Amino acid sequence: MNHLRVDIAVVGAGPAGLQAALAAAEARVRVALIDRYPRPGGQYFRQPRSEPALASAVARQPKAQALFQRVHRAENVVYWPETGVWAAFPSDGDEWLLALDGPDAPARLVARSLVLATGAYDRPIAFPGWTTPGVYTAGAVQTLLKSEGVLPGRRVLFTGSGPLQWAVAAAVADAGAEVILLEAVSRARLFSLSGLLALWRQGERLREARAYWRSLRRGAAEIRFGWAVVEVRGEAEVEEVIIARLDDQWRPIAGTEASWAADAVVIGYGFLPENRLAQLLGCAEDFAPHLGGYIPRRDETMQCSLPGVYVVGDAAGIRGADVAQLEGRIAGLAAAARVQARSAVSLQAALRPYQISLAQTRRFAHWLGRTFTPGPGLYRLARDDTTLCRCEEVRLADVRAAVANGAGSLDEVKAMTRAGMGYCQGRICGEILVHGMMRSNPPTSTYWREFQRLGRFRVRPPLFPLTLQSLAQG
Repeated sequence: MNHLRVDIAVVGAGPAGLQAALAAAEARVRVALIDRYPRPGGQYFRQPRSEPALASAVARQPKAQALFQRVHRAENVVYWPETGVWAAFPSDGDEWLLALDGPDAPARLVARSLVLATGAYDRPIAFPGWTTPGVYTAGAVQTLLKSEGVLPGRRVLFTGSGPLQWAVAAAVADAGAEVILLEAVSRARLFSLSGLLALWRQGERLREARAYWRSLRRGAAEIRFGWAVVEVRGEAEVEEVIIARLDDQWRPIAGTEASWAADAVVIGYGFLPENRLAQLLGCAEDFAPHLGGYIPRRDETMQCSLPGVYVVGDAAGIRGADVAQLEGRIAGLAAAARVQARSAVSLQAALRPYQISLAQTRRFAHWLGRTFTPGPGLYRLARDDTTLCRCEEVRLADVRAAVANGAGSLDEVKAMTRAGMGYCQGRICGEILVHGMMRSNPPTSTYWREFQRLGRFRVRPPLFPLTLQSLAQG
């Protein structure tokens, strides 16, 4: 069967994917840029659906708009928005076959090299009431603001850790809502010597932090360090929120609980890598909790263990947009050099400036990950009647019963409870379920080793729900 062929297929049109496509296009190879969103930019450079809208300043940044225009003008880049890659397979020879689902894209595409820039998704944390209507993730609220100009509520309580929730909280405050922000990391840890050293020469990040702080202060936001939401009460909507101070293991400290009123709660504990496509292909992986968990093993050109497959940006570990753009640039150049059979010496000379910048930028990203990644104690908030798998309504008690009846891995829990068999195919509940399988109080020193032992869901095509027509065409 004849298929449409390109030199390089870039999956994902966020910061990393756009830079990869642009770098490859400038090297004069044929590029297909594939993305599930209707407009390029991903979450970080997300554009509003229409004007006027309450778009964030990020979407209007000159740098972002210039990047969009450069990719748009590249004659050797074909761009398919609203298109998903639901499967990938080795093809004849040294090529890769992608199964696509989109309004204008072919059902199948063959590429000589792949750049996977599939991004990340919000890290879910299960606690009593986290499925109550009116509880959102920070990424969802960011999408509401950027794409639709919609506020989640008038009195919004943020609970989480790290820069994302501060950015979203500042945007919500600027839009006129009353904001309460709970940063799970204590003030002492955040402003420790290591934290101050990590901020050295991070002028742009400091300016961003100051802007968030000013927006929150201008909106008279309540800000607490070392606190988190431990329960949300309400049936059809958020009615009451219980918060508590956390210890250094992220466990709520008994006796510090307090009740707050809010009509919306936003969970912002950072991201998890969306790398199921790399997993499906069989890329070798490492485990790094401070980078989001399982991440593809790569060389200095961003190539994984499979020749011609490059993984970049948050799909390869949560490090932020600056790192993502540098990695995308490196992978785009390396993939193009591979297609053109350029010498390793000339490629190394072209990559060196980006690799130097990348090493510097990664140091700050690693501090962010080690500081703001939730500790094990936060995963002990769920009670027996707390839902872990929302699609199949599987509770913590159901998971514990499966473990008591012999389930020793996540797939065995899935077989016994149907957890992970719903619409999201375990994408949202997978990590939560593994934490639910853990012993009540495992030693912190061995926690992540035990987490790895319990495994994760196998990835199978299709990676997302398809119509029967799309499945038949593929």
